[in-house]
Formats: sequence, structure tokens, C-alpha cells
Amino acid sequence: MGWGEAGLFQAFTGGGAFALFHGSMSQLPPTTPDSPHADAATAPVAAPSFEVIVHAFWEKNRNFIFGVCAAALVAIVVREGWQYFAAQHEAEVQAEYARIAEQPTRLTAFAEAHAGHALAGVAYLKLADDKFSTGDFAGAASTYVKAAGQLKNEALVGRAQLGAAISQFSGADKTAGEAALKKLSADATLLKSVRAEATYHLASIASAAGKAVEVKQLAEQISQIDATGAWAQRAMMLLSTLPAPAAGSPASPAAELNFKAGK
Repeated sequence: MGWGEAGLFQAFTGGGAFALFHGSMSQLPPTTPDSPHADAATAPVAAPSFEVIVHAFWEKNRNFIFGVCAAALVAIVVREGWQYFAAQHEAEVQAEYARIAEQPTRLTAFAEAHAGHALAGVAYLKLADDKFSTGDFAGAASTYVKAAGQLKNEALVGRAQLGAAISQFSGADKTAGEAALKKLSADATLLKSVRAEATYHLASIASAAGKAVEVKQLAEQISQIDATGAWAQRAMMLLSTLPAPAAGSPASPAAELNFKAGK
């Protein structure tokens, strides 16, 4: 190999060409994990912020939200308006009743005009009391029934039911009246005071008929219903008015047993 060839070879292998190749390789970006290019390719995408999510939700749903808010506002206005007018109407009904409470001729029209209202029941109750006090027992009985159907207060309902039963008994239908009192006495859903009073009236009926044993039984029932109530005390007073049994004529063993058993 001549100088020229050796020089050329040296120039090619150890000189410019190799240096050029080596230099070109040194210009390539590093592929180590620290390279910014590697990070860009492998790093996870950051999640959107809360503000971005809220803004996107608002943009997508704001018309629906406005609609819901408007509907809620309308519902509130309607409810408040209804309550206002209901309160106004209630005040007007109460004021009207106060004006005519002592005018029986107008109470009937009031009760009919305000059917379903509690004060209509009160009006019927007052009318029934007036009829009863004048001896119109048939009219009182039917009016007490109307009152019971309109009243809302449990005690007043019981009073109207008692009035109807007593009016029936006081009038021409004693059998129906006594049956109605027995039904009230046995109805465990009623107030104790109503049941005790109904039982006391039954005891009074028995006393008037001279049925001493039945009076004792009914008095015992009243004590079982409401031992501390006023009707239990009145039943004891009723018992004290019964004639004492004649000497040598004690109550029969069966009657004595029934009374002790509360039958």
C-alpha cells in the first residue's frame, strides 16, 4: 500500500470521515430516562382542576338549573299564597260565627254554607242542644248526628254521639237509644270520659227501672273504664240511693258472683 493509499486510509479511518460520523452520532438526543423527550412521552396527563370541572358542568346544565330554580320559586309563591288566603278565609269564618252564635235562625244557614268546617259542627251542636232543651228530641237526635259528622275535636264528637243516643232514648225510640248507649260504652276507641258517661246513663236507666243488680254491675264497669273520673264518683252516689235489700232476702249467689266478676 503506497503513501497515498495509507494516507487515504488513515484519513478515512482515523481522520475526518470517522470524526464526522462520530460527531454526527454525538448530536443525537440522549435516550436516558432523564431526557425531556422521554418525560413528555411517558408522564401522565394532569387531571383538570375543580374550578374547571364546575365551570364545564355549569356551561352544560345551566338552563336546566335555571328551570329547576324557577319551578321551586313558583311552588313557594303558590304555597305561601294558598296559606295566606286559607288564613284569611279561616279568620272570616270565625268572625262570621262569632256574629251569629246567638242567633239560632242564622246558625243553620251558616252550618250549611260551611259544610266540612269544624265550626259548622259547633253550630250544629249548639242547635241540637237548643232542640233538646225545648223537648224536640227527634230534631235534637238528627242534629247531633250532623254535628258528629262535622266536628274535628274528639271530645266534642263524643259529646255529639252521646247527645244523639240520649235524645233517642228521651224521645219515642227508647230501644234504639239504649242500644246506642251500650255501643258507646263498649267502644274502646272512644275517650274514657265518653264511655264512662254512656255507662252511667245506662246505670241511671237501670236504676229507674229498679234493677239494682244491673246498676251495681254498670257501676263496676265505670270503675274499670275510668276509676278516678267524675262518672265513677257519680256512679258511687247512684249506688248509695239504691234501696237496701230486705232482711232475709240477700242477693242471689249468681248475682253476687256476676257483680264480683264485673260481668
